[in-house]
Amino acid sequence: MKLAVELEPDAPAPVRRALQSVRELEVIDGDRNRIKVDGAERPVVILPRPRRSPVVDFEVDVADLARRVPPDTVGLVVAGAIPTAEREALERAGLSWCDGRGALHLAWPGTYVHVERAVRRAEQTKPKGTQGIGPASIRALQVVLGGDQEAWTVSQLAHAAAVSVGQAHTVFRVLEQNNLLRRAGKGPTQRSMITDRRAALDWLQTVDRARRRPAAAATYLYGRTQDEEIRRFAALANEAGLPYAVTGAAASNVMGVPVLTRVLVTHVRVGVLDAPDALHRLGLEHLDAEDAGRGMNLELWTDVGELGTFGAHEWDGVKVAPPVRVWLDIARTGGRGEDAAQMFKEAILERA
Repeated sequence: MKLAVELEPDAPAPVRRALQSVRELEVIDGDRNRIKVDGAERPVVILPRPRRSPVVDFEVDVADLARRVPPDTVGLVVAGAIPTAEREALERAGLSWCDGRGALHLAWPGTYVHVERAVRRAEQTKPKGTQGIGPASIRALQVVLGGDQEAWTVSQLAHAAAVSVGQAHTVFRVLEQNNLLRRAGKGPTQRSMITDRRAALDWLQTVDRARRRPAAAATYLYGRTQDEEIRRFAALANEAGLPYAVTGAAASNVMGVPVLTRVLVTHVRVGVLDAPDALHRLGLEHLDAEDAGRGMNLELWTDVGELGTFGAHEWDGVKVAPPVRVWLDIARTGGRGEDAAQMFKEAILERA
């Protein structure tokens, strides 16, 4: 069975992410919202998850939602998580739903599709041999894999990545356990070298994906172009003394290596403050998931471990995360981001 959903260019990013979490569903851009099942297609109306309220009966709220769906149109409720009881209420009202954890339910006369995916425990998805690898260690791995230096001592890595000597030891130990590193010499002058850089990058991506997505806060910032929008944000951040680094596909554009024809949301990692507090300091409105359709074009990510802000480079007045982090964050968006990340990796990171 072939499943695809076509979304208008201004579809909210949270909606895209939720739909992209369903591996069986292809998410593509189009001139209108519609769903396709084995060649047959129907218009689709993307609906928000009904809000529970002490003064409004949930079933009544669901029924009101269903009445907003035109005839012969699929009403699709999309949310990051939809509890079982709410799913059942939506189905009774004739609505379809998509749970951002990879589950999907589509139903209309003559068509029934149900994709269920159990949420796996973190320890089941975590790569082997990564004990002791936290944000600071990932920062150190970015330093090792993002530079031209071939051989490292423990003290050199500790200094370059601003980590403790113990953390630097851990990074080298884990790389060695995964057959990605060899050592030469002994004692303090012992040097460590990556044996297969491409394999090490792929391994790092697996480690990074096993971690939770950064805490985020969405907003809107006017700009006639994305470049103008980014520069306006950079000016606000500099004035407020807020550490930041543009990342993801937007960063690839700043670097002159575009990997997507259109980047709908600019992702920026921010330091010192959590993303919502950073918006407050910058005087920008915080749009929650339900409000994101009002024009969200900027999403701040809390930069735990300084994965983006540490080692950020300035490109024509705009601070951009290190290339390894840019690549990892492009891939983290999923969907077309997977192919875009591979293009960026081949163009910037994979050196002979």
